[in-house]
Amino acid sequence: MQPISQNNPNVYKGPSSSAEFNKLRNDIHYDLVQLFELANEHGEEIKTNMDVLIRENFFLQNKIVELEKLVDKIGIDLLYKNQGVQKQRLIKSFYSLEGLSDGDAGKEAYINTMYGYLTVPPADTVSKVSYQAADGQVIIPESLEVKVFESNNTQPLDETTGMLTHYSIEDDKTYLAFDRDKNSFWVHTSSFPEDSGVSEVYGIIHMKLPLDVLNNVYANTLVLNPFPEYSLRIRDIQVKGQGEQWRRLENYPTENDAQGEEIPVEIQNASKLTFSFPKSEVTEVQIMFTQPYWFSSEGKREFVYGFQEIELEHRIVNGTEAEVLSEFSLEGTTKRFSVIQKPSFVPLVGSSQQVEDLVEHKLYYNKDLTNEFSFGNEIMAPIQKVYIKTIIKGQGEIVPMIRQINLDYTYKELDEF
Repeated sequence: MQPISQNNPNVYKGPSSSAEFNKLRNDIHYDLVQLFELANEHGEEIKTNMDVLIRENFFLQNKIVELEKLVDKIGIDLLYKNQGVQKQRLIKSFYSLEGLSDGDAGKEAYINTMYGYLTVPPADTVSKVSYQAADGQVIIPESLEVKVFESNNTQPLDETTGMLTHYSIEDDKTYLAFDRDKNSFWVHTSSFPEDSGVSEVYGIIHMKLPLDVLNNVYANTLVLNPFPEYSLRIRDIQVKGQGEQWRRLENYPTENDAQGEEIPVEIQNASKLTFSFPKSEVTEVQIMFTQPYWFSSEGKREFVYGFQEIELEHRIVNGTEAEVLSEFSLEGTTKRFSVIQKPSFVPLVGSSQQVEDLVEHKLYYNKDLTNEFSFGNEIMAPIQKVYIKTIIKGQGEIVPMIRQINLDYTYKELDEF
């Protein structure tokens, strides 16, 4: 924005003009109004961003305390476990590229450090909820329908369905969850009197895809970034295609109840999530969640929920194999590797879980990968650093997505060599 008022100096002892004087006053007034409006907008943005930061920090702090307790428990377990056997585990996650490098040329893996996983790189990714114009601007089609429904633990049961009654939430900011902007959030606050008895809020986001701008309705990836992170519980995700009934999103975690029926598993304190499933037609999506936490403010309970990102995609994978090299080190300690077991891995929640046959590991003692060694053998050298080449293979619609590699090993002291 540029000011419209200009510097028009008067000529010394020259003629004056009331028209010029009035125009200057009007231009200055216009510029001042614009500045005030801009300042007010920035003030609102700062307030919104501060609310986001305060709430995110609250739940992040809780997560840190939870992890600290877990670390203490692991330390105690290691102290009393294995009856003197010097066995430990190194863990490689994918929230950082530290200690990771590419494998063979042309087989580079895709590592998403924001969502923390390793997989085969997609050749192309097509969004089903937005598109990018030639100038780079992200366009959200008007035909994308997003509705939000809410309930809580005090609502009556619906006589027909036997479920809690839901009511519609009017919110014109839901598009912020689909704009691909990492700095924007869709945030909704529901307030109830402190004595209302409301202790949980249940939400449903119902999306209908913009069919008029899509070439097809095939999808195989759903990306969610809940807000506040580590606070919501994802209860279930349902999808349906053209002319189909609602069905649970394939690869959403499930378990069997006492009657042997498959039921969804709640994803507690949800962080960033990527669901990968076999390619299928999807025209509608329902995301069901719970917010069990509230903030007390002026005699009210404020339940805050939302999403920084909701993205439905079709990821096209042409390559069938990818590699990554992971460094595991004991440098900086007095220990050396004695025996290294074959690594295990943890698949990403929401992806195919039975993929052991599609993941292979190879062991090397140097980064040049000159000689491959076998797992489980005694290492007769003072080695403190090893390299694991992980090879992942796609098989049809099944593509492994790995969030963690575990390396179990026994060690000896360096001075024992």
